[in-house]
Amino acid sequence: MPNRAASVLNRCHILLHLLACLLTPAPASSLAFGRPRPLTRHPPPFSPPIQQSGINHRTSTSSAKIILSNSSKIMASSSSSSAEDGSGSTKLPRVDFTKTETVGTTRWMRLETLSYHVSHEEDNNNDEQQQQQPQTTKVLKWDRAVRTTKQSENSIDAVVILAILQNDPSDPTKDEIVCVKQFRPPVDAYTVELPAGLIDPDEDPASAAAREFHEETGYEGTVVKVMPAGYLSPGLTNESAALVRIEVDMSLENNIKIHNDQMANSKLEGCERERGLEKLLLPRVGLLEALHDMQEKEGVKVFAALYSLALGMSVAESSAGGNA
Repeated sequence: MPNRAASVLNRCHILLHLLACLLTPAPASSLAFGRPRPLTRHPPPFSPPIQQSGINHRTSTSSAKIILSNSSKIMASSSSSSAEDGSGSTKLPRVDFTKTETVGTTRWMRLETLSYHVSHEEDNNNDEQQQQQPQTTKVLKWDRAVRTTKQSENSIDAVVILAILQNDPSDPTKDEIVCVKQFRPPVDAYTVELPAGLIDPDEDPASAAAREFHEETGYEGTVVKVMPAGYLSPGLTNESAALVRIEVDMSLENNIKIHNDQMANSKLEGCERERGLEKLLLPRVGLLEALHDMQEKEGVKVFAALYSLALGMSVAESSAGGNA
């Protein structure tokens, strides 16, 4: 029996000593160039708890309990915060869509109030306590407008169409960009825009672009490029639109008649016709100056995407010395 008791006590001392070794920081010299820390010899049987690197084994054991306790609290805090919004994610900031409130709805628009989580650090002058303290979050609110036609949070709402007519392939200065002019009630003015429209539930961006381009301008075109979705005003709405590049074959009889105004566009919808929507051809070279001229003479307002395109083309023209 004494031998068995001695063996048990010896094992306890060994376990306590190994735990202390794990919790004791290694000297800088032993970690240089990735060398492992040398193992410490086991204490002899029945020896009292020893001091190593200034840490007592009893203290190390209680420290281990504190560290494990704090780790459990942090994990529990993270689990509970991610479970609150059902997202399973602890990444911050993030929106908790389960808490979204609908303020009001019309046929085409819905006003929502979002709840989103951000990290929140409490004032604490003690660095050690601040490191041990689990991360906390606070919830903020944000209002946004959503199209009622939107299929899902990440679905694309609309298409914006860029079509450049090559009237003379040998002379790029005669190229024209197909735009539209129409009255927009929200700004109480006529606007100059690129052709655009909503994507129907059974459409993809390419087919929606071909349809909308034909409806608004009368031209028949072929889709050659579909860009990823872009966001028009992310501080206000989650509305997204894909920029679609369309080529127009000017040898087609329909396109020749539409181009020369020999045939009226019969594809316009009622509300578009009532708002005076019409096709507008602007020069590719000197587009920015053409838009400024229309603003000064007609008081029109310019679609931001068209303005960005015009500015980019102007920069390119300046860099190329006017040879676009």
